[in-house]
Amino acid sequence: MNALRIFVVGGLTSYRALFNWISPWVFIPHTLGYPVFEILFFAYLGRFANVQSDKFFLIGNAFMAIAITGFFGMGNAIGGERRSQTLSTLLASPANRFALFLGRAVPSICTGFLVAVLAFTICSFILDVHFAASELAGLAVAGAVSSFACTSFGLCLGSLGLRGRSVSLFADMIGGSMLLVSGANVPLERLPGWLRAISNIIPLTHGIAAGRGLAAGRSFAQVGHELGAEALVGGVYLVLGVAMLRLLEYEGRRSASLEAF
Repeated sequence: MNALRIFVVGGLTSYRALFNWISPWVFIPHTLGYPVFEILFFAYLGRFANVQSDKFFLIGNAFMAIAITGFFGMGNAIGGERRSQTLSTLLASPANRFALFLGRAVPSICTGFLVAVLAFTICSFILDVHFAASELAGLAVAGAVSSFACTSFGLCLGSLGLRGRSVSLFADMIGGSMLLVSGANVPLERLPGWLRAISNIIPLTHGIAAGRGLAAGRSFAQVGHELGAEALVGGVYLVLGVAMLRLLEYEGRRSASLEAF
């Protein structure tokens, strides 16, 4: 119960503090503008190159918007505390570490999910792409599973904030590479074999495949293996992220480097 209170109250307080230094009139266009223009860029590039359909790029890049918030949300939940010189104070408390940092990340991740939905809706109208209600429900489920996997991977990135100087650098590099490797914009069958092997063990790849399958009218039974694979990838990264968090916290305490920046 105490961990739940830390998760809810700490997360909401941290998220509210965001708007003490940034106006919603700046935050909303900045947050929404990026995924909208990314979707439109790749969709029109695909039209020009005559490869794939608008629906292919719309789904792939909407899922990318979910991934980015998972990476940066978890990364900044830890790296941001270190940058603000408040990390040692947090870690001095007996609070559950997972609840502490996940509570700070979840509001940002939920915002990212909402932004992805809005960007998807806006670009659907612009590109004149239509979906049935059952297809949209399937995309929402695939998006939720992908969000879990990306958040778990973000925990691994965030744990590096206990030792590294900039988690955002890692998140930027990985987010950029996933535009290619995850199948968001390039069909997986066109990638080299070694790159396809990497795509199978990273988050988002199976989620995008499941989302595209559901949007094409397939049933949950037909894409269940993809959803299961995405959930499994998320579970593995979750366990790995918790282990890294504990190990790197211990190393930071031992070397007195938690506040070194």
